[in-house]
Amino acid sequence: MTCWTDHIRQEGRDICSSRPACSSGPAAEGQALGHCRLAFCASTGRTATMCLATTLNSLPGVVALHEGHAPGASPVPRLPLINLQNCKAWHEPAYAQLTVEELRDSATLSKTAGDADMLIDVAFYNAPLLVPLARQHPGSILFVIFRRCEGFVRSATIVSGEDRQPAGWPDRSKPLTNREKFIALGRLRPRPGSEEAERWPVWSAIQRNIWLWSSVNSHLLGFAKSHPNCHKILYEDLVENPNRFWTGFLRELGLFSELNLTRCMDSSAKKLNQRASYQVGRIDRWGYADLALYERLAIPLENEIYD
Repeated sequence: MTCWTDHIRQEGRDICSSRPACSSGPAAEGQALGHCRLAFCASTGRTATMCLATTLNSLPGVVALHEGHAPGASPVPRLPLINLQNCKAWHEPAYAQLTVEELRDSATLSKTAGDADMLIDVAFYNAPLLVPLARQHPGSILFVIFRRCEGFVRSATIVSGEDRQPAGWPDRSKPLTNREKFIALGRLRPRPGSEEAERWPVWSAIQRNIWLWSSVNSHLLGFAKSHPNCHKILYEDLVENPNRFWTGFLRELGLFSELNLTRCMDSSAKKLNQRASYQVGRIDRWGYADLALYERLAIPLENEIYD
């Protein structure tokens, strides 16, 4: 399995060290937002990100977006759309840096925030952009959200019908709508010429999504370990102990109050965007090859994440 963390971190250093000092560098970017604080959340997707954004957006003084959109509002994104850039950003750190400089600069974020005290961008597309986001906005708070592999794989795709919530790879034989095809253009896939790329054509949807889960979360965990402003949060905590989840999350954001905690508890109970049921079977129904890949890629990483 390819782990992108070290490659991206080293490339990031190279980019940073080669840039000339100027007033539009990261320090100036961080100051340009004035009173408004920034937070960015990243994950594989299917980690209650819409629920988080909708809940946080209900708090006074907060603008929280889901994939660049205001929850429940116009379909027109509040932040410039990032989709086609996503796959290239995984493989080319210089391109990830350019994407942040062009689409997540301080002027754009400030305009989106308006007079809010805090702007929070909750999006799966933030995963390959974490290094340049941290550099461009050094005062921002960053969160990486984890969910166990089986739950992600089961919810990442559906077997038949249009998937309105696609986060993972569908079965090779599944007919796709134009919307599904467009979203897939930005999804992480193996680097050309790699061992995974050679196996990709014959992998099942379960295998592809085990690899996707492992690749993205390896990067997220590595980033969290290396960046002091990055915090790890668990999807399972939100499901099993929402009071503890929201108490910790709000404290890290600097938004904790008993009233805000009550708002978050009430709002997140609605479980927005949750699949009514899973079409992908439980792990005890997966094939031998699926389980072999799960044991090789997922179990060691889960043990490290949930240690």
